[in-house]
Amino acid sequence: MHHFTLDAFRGYRSRLDDIHLVHEVLDELPLELGLKAVMPPFVLPYYNGVIPEDCGISAFVFLAGGHFTIHTFSFRESYFVDIVHPEPFDPKRVESLIMDVFPADRKTRQMALRGGKTPAFPPTPIDPGRDFGPHLMLDFAKLKSIPSLDGLVEQFDQLPGKIGMTPIMRPYPIRTDVGGEKIVSIMTMIAESHISLHLFPKQKRAFLDLFSCTFFDTEPVVKELRHSLEGTVTAVQLISRGSQYKKLRTSADQKTSESRTWLGNVFPSPPGRK
Repeated sequence: MHHFTLDAFRGYRSRLDDIHLVHEVLDELPLELGLKAVMPPFVLPYYNGVIPEDCGISAFVFLAGGHFTIHTFSFRESYFVDIVHPEPFDPKRVESLIMDVFPADRKTRQMALRGGKTPAFPPTPIDPGRDFGPHLMLDFAKLKSIPSLDGLVEQFDQLPGKIGMTPIMRPYPIRTDVGGEKIVSIMTMIAESHISLHLFPKQKRAFLDLFSCTFFDTEPVVKELRHSLEGTVTAVQLISRGSQYKKLRTSADQKTSESRTWLGNVFPSPPGRK
């Protein structure tokens, strides 16, 4: 399974708040890359969060056996992209297409091949005081039983609450055909980002992702996910997304200061102050 990630900072707030633009990227980028979308884009504005500055747009489209997600945090002028797909694709082309639409001053791109016996991504130090959040990946093989579509929906309905996450939509399941194999995919968006699963019954393999903007105790989460899918876990990897996020993100104080810069250029001291 090929997995592409892109973390970007200091972009344009108006673009990251543009629902139509996010929808257009999800609609057109798979066509540009030759990837097969198997649903229309799902775009979910999220503006009633506990932390207003962490609000933005969460969106995804299922690909045949994979997915393409975008999470924007417009006030902080940052966004995060994942593309997971069974077949290879050009990561440089992906970055170029996305940056054309959502330019940003700082970015980090990674590409890895999952499914082996060793972690796919290079080990990265986790720093909750500095980074955006963790991305937990579990790769399964030799599944003992294949859950039904109804069973997966029930599991994903309950999963966020069991692991201390906040769902912002009900699970979205889909079944598609890839090379004669019926693939089952399911996604749920959480306030923290998303949880996804791609199940390959014929191969008895599965790939699960939990991307969160909140750091959490991974041990009980992994335990619950292992319980949901009985099989051999070939790889468990936790990587940090948004390295130096706390430093690179745009803050409310920064934006307020920038919007009042003109006052200092015109008046020796701001009106109303001595």
